[in-house]
Amino acid sequence: MSHQPKKPTEKSSMETRRSFLKKTALAASTMALPTVSSCMTINTITAPVPMRSTKIKTIAVLWYSQTGNTQKCGAVLAKSFEEKGFTVISGDLGHFDRTQLQDIDLLVMGTPVFYYDTPDYAKEFIRSLPDLKGIPVAAYVTFGGPEGNQHNAACTILEELVQKNGVPVGLKAFMGVSSYPLTFESEAKRTDQTPLPPNQDTYENVRAYGEFILSQVETGKTSEFKKTLTLREFSTYFNPMWWNKLAISDHYIIKENCVKCGTCIEKCPSHSIDLDAFSVNTDTCVLCFGCINNCDYQAVNMVYNSKTVTGFNTFWKNPV
Repeated sequence: MSHQPKKPTEKSSMETRRSFLKKTALAASTMALPTVSSCMTINTITAPVPMRSTKIKTIAVLWYSQTGNTQKCGAVLAKSFEEKGFTVISGDLGHFDRTQLQDIDLLVMGTPVFYYDTPDYAKEFIRSLPDLKGIPVAAYVTFGGPEGNQHNAACTILEELVQKNGVPVGLKAFMGVSSYPLTFESEAKRTDQTPLPPNQDTYENVRAYGEFILSQVETGKTSEFKKTLTLREFSTYFNPMWWNKLAISDHYIIKENCVKCGTCIEKCPSHSIDLDAFSVNTDTCVLCFGCINNCDYQAVNMVYNSKTVTGFNTFWKNPV
């Protein structure tokens, strides 16, 4: 849809108000509940079938990455496997040839934490895979804040892979700098790390994780992971993205700045950008911030609570 707002009808306005009031009341009621116990297990992830083989020749390291944090960790992991003599297939989920799965002996998948969860795009990718038939699988996530439900988000990756008869052997979370524009200013004040994560310390942890995964497979050990009901996990049941979208306005492409490089289209998982019309379909947009975070020309306009949003590449070149 165009960024020019349409005049709402009386009926649509009433329905919108009712929907808003309903969700507001629902959210308010959750705030009145006692603190959710993080000890409550909501799912235990175990191997559904025996591990196909303990011999490894070919490894796939796949990622979904918006600002590069997850990609960097995946690339380091892939390189560490290559240095040990394994054949490695690595890259973005969207570029992976699913027919290669028949030749893979180990699958590692990584995503950022997205509204305290695994991005829907990654879930849909896994659901499109054929039966993994006992292939060992491992997951990793990247996150920007001290508590973003990262363990459960990584568990979700494994949950989906186990549904495809993958055998879980590892799970890890790696902290990076926040890629969530609405928290950039507070993140810049909070962190005193130079260089910003992911950094050499992060990559050493990535390499150690790679060693652990290989050891698990080569010794035939599977892992069991518990997904617990944290407060952040509980919040995912109420669609935090929807609440954020209520405060977003004027999301469109700035014609005068756009060079039509196509980066925003490539990064948009919901295909919501029309460069010919310089518009963003705000109905289908999943508010991943991939467009504004990756535009080097400041050609994506977005307003949050009357304040213009600054993207990842622009902000971290000159943080406040």
